[in-house]
This record gives sequence, C-alpha cells and structure tokens, in this order.
Amino acid sequence: MFKRNKLQIALAVSIVAFLLFGYVLVKPDLPDLPPYLSTSADRDGTKAVFTMLKEQGAPVKAWKQPWRSLPSGGRHKLIVIQPYTLGAKEWEEIRTWVSGGNELVLFHDAPAEMDGFSLTKTGEGGSGAVAITDLTGQLGTGLSGKVASAYRLKEAPGMKPLLKDERGIIAGRTEVGQGSMTLLLVPEWMRNDRILEYSHFELIRPYIQTSPDTGGLWFDEYHHGLYEKPGLLAVYPGWLLAVLLQLTLGALLWLWMKGVRFGPAYTPRAWMVRRGDETLLAAAGWYERRELAREALAHQARYIRGLMRERWGVRLDATVTQVLAAAKPHLSKGELEQLAAVMRSWQAAEEVASYSPKQFEKDSRMADGVIRRLERE
Repeated sequence: MFKRNKLQIALAVSIVAFLLFGYVLVKPDLPDLPPYLSTSADRDGTKAVFTMLKEQGAPVKAWKQPWRSLPSGGRHKLIVIQPYTLGAKEWEEIRTWVSGGNELVLFHDAPAEMDGFSLTKTGEGGSGAVAITDLTGQLGTGLSGKVASAYRLKEAPGMKPLLKDERGIIAGRTEVGQGSMTLLLVPEWMRNDRILEYSHFELIRPYIQTSPDTGGLWFDEYHHGLYEKPGLLAVYPGWLLAVLLQLTLGALLWLWMKGVRFGPAYTPRAWMVRRGDETLLAAAGWYERRELAREALAHQARYIRGLMRERWGVRLDATVTQVLAAAKPHLSKGELEQLAAVMRSWQAAEEVASYSPKQFEKDSRMADGVIRRLERE
C-alpha cells in the first residue's frame, strides 16, 4: 500500500514540476497594445472610460475607418485621443463633417496648427499637480490635475476657453458651421491609470458625456493603427447599387413573364399508382408461380416483428409469451387474441410439411389487421 501511494505521489510531483518548468520557459507575453486604445486594459489604455460610458447606456462604439466614412446627419460625437498622424486632407474632411452638426473632441498634448486654435510653447511639461480653473463656471473650485503638455492655447477670436492652469489655457472650443471642435491638451487624463487621479475625471466628464439627442459616440481607433474593412457593397457608389437593384428586379420580372412554369416537377399520381400496382402484382405472381407461400409468410412475420420492436421494444427473436406480455398494456383483449392467433399461424406454417397458397391467403389476411393496428401505434 505504501509503495503504491509513493508511486502516485512521485507521479503528481513530476506533473507539477513539468507544468511549472514549462510555464517558466514558455510564459506567454501580454500583447503590446498601442496606447490610448479603447479596448486596452493596460495602464496607458482608455478602456475604463469606454466601459463606463457603455455601462451608463451611451451609444459608444469604436471607429476603425477613415474619417470620410463617418456617419452623416448630425448629432454625432467623435473622441480622438493622441492620434498618430493627421494629414491636411483629413482635417478638411473632419471640418466638413463637424460643420454638418457634429462634434469633435480632440485630446492631444502637442497638436499641429488647427483652424481656430493657436498654440504657444511655455517651456517644459509639468510634473506635479497644479490647480485647474473651470472657465465655464459649471464645475466649481478646488480642482487640480497634472498637465504634462508644454503647450498652451492662445486666446483668439471665436475660441472659447474652457480650462486653464497657472501657465495658460489647456482646453478650448470653437464653432464650425452647425457643429463644434473641442481641443484638450491633456490626453493622459483619459488613461486607465490617471483617470481617477486628482480631479481628472470631473474635468473631462462634461466633454465626453452624451445627451438624449446624441446619435452616436465614437472613439477613434483608426489613427491608433486599427482598421476595419467596409462591407462588400460599401465600396460601390449608391447610384450604382440602385441601378443594379433595378436591373435585377427587371430580370426577375422578365423571367416570370417568359417562364413556362416555376416550381418542382411532380410525377403524375396515375403513373405512380399504376407502377406500384404492377410491381406488387409482379412480385406476388413470382411467389405464386414458384410456390413460395411459406417464404412470403416469413417476410410478413419479420415485418410485424420489426413494428413491434419499434413500438414496444420487443426483440426480433422474442417468444410468443414474451411478445404477448409486452403487447398487453397496448392492445385490447380482442386485439391481443388476434395477435396470438397470428403468431400461432406462423408456428403452424413452420411445422407442417406443405403450406398451401390458400392457407397463406387466410393467414395473411388475419395478419393484415395486426399490421394496421401496429402502424397506428
């Protein structure tokens, strides 16, 4: 007994050692996701804000296509956090989109020159927490945060200052057509590891929240290297799709007018009945000419036993007593006597030396009643 337990303990220790050794050698590395990604739970990701907005019922989703494909119609908000690169053509596209009644919220610590915003460098970026003033007067006083950007916004006509610290304006908004563009120089406030520090969340919340009229809240991931291919039909212009749809409908109508018949081909019932009768008559004549009445009765007996196996689970080689015991809960007294008579006729046919066609006809007609009863079961 001790020797058996010793072997089991040695086997268990070996398995544990093998697993630990393999884990140390082949330890999977976490994927290195880009910073400010809305699906990243890393310290430099923004999944915390994204998940919070989704749990609050905001219509928030990730945007992984070029800006020219943004949904039109107004009442949409696009949040862009520290994008990699933004070309001049993209700025033209986003201004056109914003002017249609949409809103752009850009978090960037050193953005390129933008229409409506002017920047000035104030030295090195800050490292400690400083007092933050809400110039809109909605958040009260006593707010603080860390501002890492070395740039500040200049006051300019059409630009409304929103937030400022001791070194200047760190957030502003400008109207573009029917929409607006908001620039905040503090993208680090959106990170998972910074969102709850100081007053970061209270300061950015008014600019990322939605209203009941908001049609969609989008987190831009296209400028973080993520790209989602559009659907097959999205690459074709709308007018071409409309023409193709009309041509398809016209072709279907033409086929309907010219077609002789639509639907499956049905075999005439008269042919099937005639063919079925002829086959049965031919088979019956073959048995009759060769005087195979006993074999025909055996086929019928196997069929009845097969039905009893399907309905009642009776074995094919069950005795008469076993069959009657299994059939008793299912059949009436008269039906049970008829079944017993049929099975006795099978035994009698096997025992006699000669089995005539006339006797087969009599036994077969008696068995037909049993077959009809079993098929209704």
